[in-house]
Amino acid sequence: MKTLKLAFALMVTFSITAQTNSENSVINFTYYDIPVQKIGKFLELHKQMADIQLGDKRKLQGQWVYRHYYGSGASIIIQDNYASAEDAVSDDEWVHFREKWEASSEEEREKMGALAQEYTSFRDGHTDEMRVVNWERNHKTGEGHDWNSSWIMVIGEYSLDGNWQVAGDAYNEWQTIPLTESGHMMAGGYTWHLYGSGKDIQLYSAYPSMTVFADALENTTDNQPEARQKFWSMVKGSHTDQIYVHVGHVEEGVYIPSSN
Repeated sequence: MKTLKLAFALMVTFSITAQTNSENSVINFTYYDIPVQKIGKFLELHKQMADIQLGDKRKLQGQWVYRHYYGSGASIIIQDNYASAEDAVSDDEWVHFREKWEASSEEEREKMGALAQEYTSFRDGHTDEMRVVNWERNHKTGEGHDWNSSWIMVIGEYSLDGNWQVAGDAYNEWQTIPLTESGHMMAGGYTWHLYGSGKDIQLYSAYPSMTVFADALENTTDNQPEARQKFWSMVKGSHTDQIYVHVGHVEEGVYIPSSN
């Protein structure tokens, strides 16, 4: 992602800003292919680097980190939230690292350098994608949930024959709104593709546990058949479904690992 930012910053900013407006926010997803036996080490390094890299000079508005649980997706996903495409492109993740480096002793610099080198080595083979979300219109959140827990995130990606907003609204009417109101779903909604690899629409839903997710699948009533039919009538080709587990997020400028 940082190579893209350096080489194509102006091009990307102009092209993606033209596709968004002030009501929409941008999410940058980074997909890591990390061997299972090394995921624990990566998450440990991510926490250490976040403690150095986060600060008031960043454009980052939020971050959520997920570990793969089911399906064929990336082993780790990092979701970085930004107010705009311009902020996503111009965010300098190293600004506070450089400041702390300059203020450190030679011994501390050596440790920081080794830490950064080991952490960035996990980026080999990663991919990035930018997606757009309207948090006010297209995202629904339930009440009384523990966002620090190891909740699960279900992600479905679809190619469409038709307008992504019509399809997304139909899905929310069919699934997201009823399940957040019933308390099964912690939050849910949809994003649409902006830049990088990815399908037209991404549907996401958070559940407190696999047990609650299974109950939502098996024991809830489909009261919105027209919305369901509208959504599926617009889907074309194959789609993918993945299940991830929340392993940490940024809250008030601090990265917090999830509680088990």
